[in-house]
Amino acid sequence: MFPYLSLSSIVIGAITIQVWGFFVAVGVFAALTVSLKEAHKADISDEVIWDVIILAFLGMIVGGRIFYILSNPGKNLAVLIDVHGGFSFTGGAILAGTLSLFYLKSKKQDFRKVFDLLAPGFIVALISTRVGCFLISDHIGRITTLPWGMEFADGSFRHPVTLYEIIFLIFMLGAVYKLKAKPKRDGYIFMTFFIAYAVFRLGVDFLRCDDLSVCDVRFYGMTATQWVLSWCVLISLILYTWRGWEIRRRKT
Repeated sequence: MFPYLSLSSIVIGAITIQVWGFFVAVGVFAALTVSLKEAHKADISDEVIWDVIILAFLGMIVGGRIFYILSNPGKNLAVLIDVHGGFSFTGGAILAGTLSLFYLKSKKQDFRKVFDLLAPGFIVALISTRVGCFLISDHIGRITTLPWGMEFADGSFRHPVTLYEIIFLIFMLGAVYKLKAKPKRDGYIFMTFFIAYAVFRLGVDFLRCDDLSVCDVRFYGMTATQWVLSWCVLISLILYTWRGWEIRRRKT
């Protein structure tokens, strides 16, 4: 069993570092570094990568807050400007992806190629962010008797769902680099990661708590994230299959 852990801030002299925010910043920097390196290999300008990363970061913050408000009845718009307000990764990812897509189209860039290029950096950023979540004991799981259960403030032992996600993302990072070594059609790498991650989240979110006031609100047995991801997976699989069919049809 893992002991209780809650490291929300670190004080160094007169400076207080917010742990989650620090790991988000590390993730953004790591994503930018990895993406610029991949861009040089693909002959894509640094300007495009910088712009996409900045837009994606802003989209994550705004979209994450808006989706949190919509999926948690009783919250108000004040959460948008509250530095301690809630955040939804799913909402942030949706807005970040949408803004990036429109930007790349405006620059006449092949968004499928660029999204493939950004996939490793995105995963690295997500791993860093989830490490921050783990250190502050965010995303509480259901009670469990399994030997790797994690103790929480109330003394109960629960599924360490954030740790599950970190392990999955490390595996996916390795899988993405393996796919890059055997390139297929543009968009294949990012779409493969997106579908795999969405399916994983659909499943692991059933292990999140539902017995505490801080737990995610359920709508007909599932969280708002699960409902959104269900539609995302369905639409992505249709587009994924259609794209493959179109390519095969053109070759014949």
